[in-house]
Amino acid sequence: MATLPLGITLLGAPAATAAPQSDLADRALRGDEAAWNALVAKHNQRVVVALLGRGLGLERAKDIAQEAWLRLLEQQRAGRLRELRLPQLAITQATFLALDDQRKNGRTLALADGFDAADPAPLPSQQLIGEEQLARAQRVLAKCSPSARKVFSLVYGGGNLSHADVASRVGLSVQRVRQIVCEVRKELRREFEEDGDV
Repeated sequence: MATLPLGITLLGAPAATAAPQSDLADRALRGDEAAWNALVAKHNQRVVVALLGRGLGLERAKDIAQEAWLRLLEQQRAGRLRELRLPQLAITQATFLALDDQRKNGRTLALADGFDAADPAPLPSQQLIGEEQLARAQRVLAKCSPSARKVFSLVYGGGNLSHADVASRVGLSVQRVRQIVCEVRKELRREFEEDGDV
């Protein structure tokens, strides 16, 4: 398990508290380590899935998500972080890091939602693994209903839409949107856990 400075853990860390999101965000902005742990535990998977949706391989998505949390922590410590809207802020930070990483490697890749980015030139075996993972994710999504695919796309498409925003766009209750997202994520997890990819 990766660890941020101050012992903040990533990828499956237990939530330190059941405090409301706004209370956790306020405490994190004041430098509370337990609040950061809880926020990372709560939102990291969503950041990773958003990067997978943009075509990154699983391991690269995990690395970039960790770097995004580190950047947010650095910004908080430097006093440059005035508000902590999660998971949108972490997804946005991770997306910029992914785009910058790809740009630095000199090739252009068209990502979802019209983003253009530079694509690192992976080894052929890495490219095949990434393509295979993406194909597996696409197969899982293809089995979902059209409305579930639309909800999932709106939630993870990088538009920083809340569940309430998505619910109003598709004409469903917020609870149903959350349920759909959980169901699709469960299917994706099942697909990748079968071979130990997660």
